[in-house]
Amino acid sequence: MNVQIRQVEAFLILAQTGSFSEASRRFGLSQPAFSLSIQRLEEELGVRLFHRTSRRVTLTAEGEAFLPMASGLLRNWTGVFEEMADMTAVRRGRVALAALPSIAAGLLPPVVLEFTRKHPGVKLEIHDVLQGEVIELVRSGRVDFGISVGPDDSAETEFLPLLDDNFVALLRHDHPLAGHDRISWEALSRHPLVSMTSTTSVRRLTDFTFAEARIGARFLSEVNHLATIAGLVAAGYALAALPALCLPVVLRPDLEWRPLGSPVARRTLGLLRLRHSPSVAAEAFLQELLSIGARNPFPDFAAEISFRPAAQ
Repeated sequence: MNVQIRQVEAFLILAQTGSFSEASRRFGLSQPAFSLSIQRLEEELGVRLFHRTSRRVTLTAEGEAFLPMASGLLRNWTGVFEEMADMTAVRRGRVALAALPSIAAGLLPPVVLEFTRKHPGVKLEIHDVLQGEVIELVRSGRVDFGISVGPDDSAETEFLPLLDDNFVALLRHDHPLAGHDRISWEALSRHPLVSMTSTTSVRRLTDFTFAEARIGARFLSEVNHLATIAGLVAAGYALAALPALCLPVVLRPDLEWRPLGSPVARRTLGLLRLRHSPSVAAEAFLQELLSIGARNPFPDFAAEISFRPAAQ
């Protein structure tokens, strides 16, 4: 069957007007061309849709039955293209992303706020998970992209560096080391420490830095959440070494931070995605994210957090 949507539109106008001359005028065709369109529709359907008299055109029983179907078909047809137009204009859609907790809580909020202001009809789905889960969610296709440290094996994925993030010391405001402008890793190692679990990229880089400096460290506890580290440090239980991007999440009135000296511990964070074109909505969110460097979202930590040129 080769029915065209224009033939369905012609049928509906003729059913409404009951006149070939009036229907053809509204449709923008000559009357013979309009009549031929209706005739071909009837031939494709195998039934007569109209009774034709010298005064009026009326629907046959088959035409009456086809009328609601034709109306629904035209609505669905129009709706499909309207929905595609909305998606192209980023008025609708969905963006799913996975990010390390420090990024989800520290970097994303201003990006999400600005994106939602521009595109209120797009649904955002954010997974704040550890590095391994970020990589798995990206590779499985369950999210459009992730924000994390780079994977060890990037054969399946593309990694675009976004920013570099130095490690800093987190301590109580009345701790003896709070009087120093900068704290060495050796000085930090003389005090009990609390850290993220050994499965996290933060802990792995912490261990690597202590090993590189040939310094032993005493970790009293390993935890899963930044809020727990902040609470333990505030209680005077221990100190912590964390990336500067964690500071917006963990800082409170009784806590302070200091830069950590040589060797400099730095992590590179970036966009992780499969090697294919993102959806229009996901690309719009990526552009909003990449523009954040020019807005200097962390003026208090500018010396410790530096955005790559691609994000400026």
